[in-house]
Amino acid sequence: MRESGIAKGPARASVRVAVTLGAVLLALSGGPAGGQEPIRVRSQGVTAWGAALGPWAARVDSMLQDGSFDLGRLQVDTMIDGRVHERLDQYHDGLPVFGGQLLRQLDGRRIVSISGRYFDDIDVATADAAISAGDAIDVAERAAGPGARAEEPMLGILPLGDRFVLVYRTTVRGPWDVRTYFVNASTGAVEDSTSQIRHQETPAVGLGIGVLGDRKKVSSDEFAGSFFAVDLLRPAVSITYAFNGGAARLNSFFESGLLFDSDVAQSSNNTWGDSAVVDAHVHQGWVYDYYFERFGRRGLDDANFDLLSIVHPIARSLAPFSPPDVVATFVNNAAYLHPGLMIYGDGDGQAFDYFAGALDVIAHEITHGVTSFTSDLVYRDESGALNEAFSDVMATGVEFFHLRDGQGPQQGPNFLMGEDITKMAPGYVRSLQNPSVVGDPDHYSLRQFIGTDIDDGGVHFNSTIVGHAFYLAVAGGTNRVSGISVQGVGVANIERMERIFYRAFTFYLAPLAQFADARDATLLAAAELYGAGSPEQVQLQRAWDAVGVQ
Repeated sequence: MRESGIAKGPARASVRVAVTLGAVLLALSGGPAGGQEPIRVRSQGVTAWGAALGPWAARVDSMLQDGSFDLGRLQVDTMIDGRVHERLDQYHDGLPVFGGQLLRQLDGRRIVSISGRYFDDIDVATADAAISAGDAIDVAERAAGPGARAEEPMLGILPLGDRFVLVYRTTVRGPWDVRTYFVNASTGAVEDSTSQIRHQETPAVGLGIGVLGDRKKVSSDEFAGSFFAVDLLRPAVSITYAFNGGAARLNSFFESGLLFDSDVAQSSNNTWGDSAVVDAHVHQGWVYDYYFERFGRRGLDDANFDLLSIVHPIARSLAPFSPPDVVATFVNNAAYLHPGLMIYGDGDGQAFDYFAGALDVIAHEITHGVTSFTSDLVYRDESGALNEAFSDVMATGVEFFHLRDGQGPQQGPNFLMGEDITKMAPGYVRSLQNPSVVGDPDHYSLRQFIGTDIDDGGVHFNSTIVGHAFYLAVAGGTNRVSGISVQGVGVANIERMERIFYRAFTFYLAPLAQFADARDATLLAAAELYGAGSPEQVQLQRAWDAVGVQ
């Protein structure tokens, strides 16, 4: 079985990884912590149990009834069987009071204790917001710097110093930080910001130049006087390996399945000059962020499975002297090898540049890993084409999530694949918008190679039928074969289609799913997420009709 994102990939290898570097796994924890001014506004601390519990139990019940508190979430006690802890969040005039929370411990229906802290005498006028949520996003993203992406803000009340402030709270995900910003809803000033990353040791953050000449921050691990390409800023261990470009090392890897400390990319001074290493390492982290932010997914297996990548499998300089199949597989290609290993070719410099330089290529390959841990779509015929299509769809989503039009050297976001590293005409590998430009099908009647060994039954070739349906459901248009027009939900709402396809492909498809199954699964997901008969479901159904999938 081959799993590859651009052309045809290398045979699947059994990957056994021997890594002994001193990399420390980090955890992301939600909510602001640290960095605020000392709280001097009036607050009430509570720790009540036993004889003191009765009055507080009655008071908390009263505050729940009048809306001063509401159930935020439940935590199951892992130390005493049968205990549950309610986290009750504080509200004022219907808005959350950030940091105000009481905890009520229950044993069945019996209240065991009440603890926490809440605020009295809040004097904020909740109708005084002078800026919009969109304005707050702009403020926070500017404060975080280029490439930052803010979540939908929440309007609430921030205890700050000797005052309460009406603010928008938004979490901003940048390339190397996850930071919560509090933007004054009256003035637009940033009142406070706190990092959500909790370090077990201080990571090193270096600088590097990517394939397209852009400067990037590189998360590294300092060990024994050198800096290694080991990402310490995310919960999943992420390591980038740089082979020496010779056939001997690559062949020994396929023979043994072993990776060693000596393979890990490294720098003597944390200034990274290998552009393929820089982009493979950085882009890999961006894709992790996308899956976590968009779907709450924690890496490939949703449990922070290691993310490993290899660059320079065969050196570009060897391309003119290597057999065509070696060039096609290990130079002008990228691949995913289960479990959790990506390989990015150097490109021959004529048809392709370094494959790690394309964010969508890396997202495409990592998505093969997500598929392998979920639906595990068999990489052949229609199920294999669905496998490839899902990688293209998610790669497109990653570009729209991280990139801005006209900013930076990358051409995205768009509905093209590999446009940033493709040198030959027409300047990309596949198009979801107009597949026929490079001879790919945009209608089910045009599928080819099913039941053959050509492209594993057309897994790449036929994938554009599904990819084009996604494009039409988002951006709209008229299919040139069927003549059916689709309005689409609009590019501004692309996240809705991403969520539909993610849910359908990761939860509802079996390994041998066919195109018709994908149609049904996405329509089900659309109904669950947005309602039966919703615009999302209607546009998606029309898109499937347009590409001839019934």
